[in-house]
Amino acid sequence: MNHLKVGFLFTGIAKFSNVIINLIVNAILSRILTPEEYGVVSIVQVFIIFFQLFVEAGMGPAIIQNKKLTDKDNSILFNFSLIVAFSLAILYGLFGYILSYVYSNRIYISLSWLQTFSIFFNGLNVVPTAILNKNKKFKEVNFNFIIANIFSGLGGVLSALAGLGVYSLIIASIILTLISFILNFRKSSIRLVKEWDRRVLQSILGFSINQFSFNFINYFSRNADNILIGKFIGPAALGNYNKAYQLLMMPNNILLGIINPVLQPVLSDYQNDVLLIRETYFKILRLLALVGVSISVFLSIYSKEIILFLFGNQWGAAVFPFQVLATTVWVQMTLSSTGAIFQARNKTKELLTTGIYSAIILVSSIIVGIIIGNINSVAISLTIGFYINYFMNFSRVMKLTLNSNIFEMLKEFKNPFIIGLIELVVMKIVYQMVSGINSIFVILLISGLIFGVVFLVFSYLLGEIDLLKSNFGNLEE
Repeated sequence: MNHLKVGFLFTGIAKFSNVIINLIVNAILSRILTPEEYGVVSIVQVFIIFFQLFVEAGMGPAIIQNKKLTDKDNSILFNFSLIVAFSLAILYGLFGYILSYVYSNRIYISLSWLQTFSIFFNGLNVVPTAILNKNKKFKEVNFNFIIANIFSGLGGVLSALAGLGVYSLIIASIILTLISFILNFRKSSIRLVKEWDRRVLQSILGFSINQFSFNFINYFSRNADNILIGKFIGPAALGNYNKAYQLLMMPNNILLGIINPVLQPVLSDYQNDVLLIRETYFKILRLLALVGVSISVFLSIYSKEIILFLFGNQWGAAVFPFQVLATTVWVQMTLSSTGAIFQARNKTKELLTTGIYSAIILVSSIIVGIIIGNINSVAISLTIGFYINYFMNFSRVMKLTLNSNIFEMLKEFKNPFIIGLIELVVMKIVYQMVSGINSIFVILLISGLIFGVVFLVFSYLLGEIDLLKSNFGNLEE
């Protein structure tokens, strides 16, 4: 638990700092750029993620899990990542011609070639980041990312103000990956060598292949909505939908961005101690549920005010998708942690199978929404798919990795759901009382303060505050 606490602390500092930076940058850019421009970049970024899967190829988690790799082995693996990163960057530049044809817009050619720099530097960063996480250098990894994010935000805003439009988002991405790589490389133990020993690559190949296959399938299940909306409904609709989805995932990215990078490196040291991993994981799930259920309630009730306050009046079409999808925040937050448990237990084959089932459920849900024909129907259908996938996924992770069942896990959620129900009733009443106020900022401020008080009071009365203190307090590095 102590390694987890230290990791959570430094990762948390980085995540919250980056959220503030990203919110400020997003608020500025959303008032400069149009939904259609965001939609164009969303399509490019969807396929960037696809190519980045090949760049990493599951190498990062495999390096963390393998405790026998030497510094020289890591340097050899970096050589392989260099070749893969360069090859896939060039391939992505050429892929821009296909995007240009499919989406009938030649801007994708120049955007894709420019984005090759992001793919290349991101590929180079895989091994250095994995080494730092494996050695539990969470402080270095996260403070490096804060620095990179600050420069990335400044570059994006200055580019937008200079009139570069859609290219400003790409420039921000390049700056982020370049600075992250430079800082992480300097802190890692990698030394440039001329050796290409295939045995080193083969030592992580089994884990890597299963991890990569899961990431590949998970990519399609998580991005099919962007691909299909961009093709069949249009870039403006995609811009609005993507803005709603991006905001939906922000709480998930914050907490899981704190927990997941720490969970596998720490728990992998105890991969055969099922009882320890299960008890530790249940404590983390309870925390995620406590926060996630409450956030779901607030975001869903105040969806309109949040969207308009953060991004401006031109994003009104994003309100309903966000309101519906916000009900799944707690689902995303708890479910996204399961991958780290499969990894820590060295069960990537089971992770892959679970990913296949998830893909079938989520992609089917997206297709149903697309057939109906608008982003609202996609949001409703996908929300239903998220809940179905939730019970399937947790049933498997409990049975296959923790020698337990989903009912034992759900017992941990009793108090979070009680608190969420109380918050729902109270905040519905509060919303009716403040809805007549002209200032969106004042509405969110008053409601947020009341919501915080309700959350803290009932968390204390039900013993959740004391439980958190006993589990995650008394930090000693």
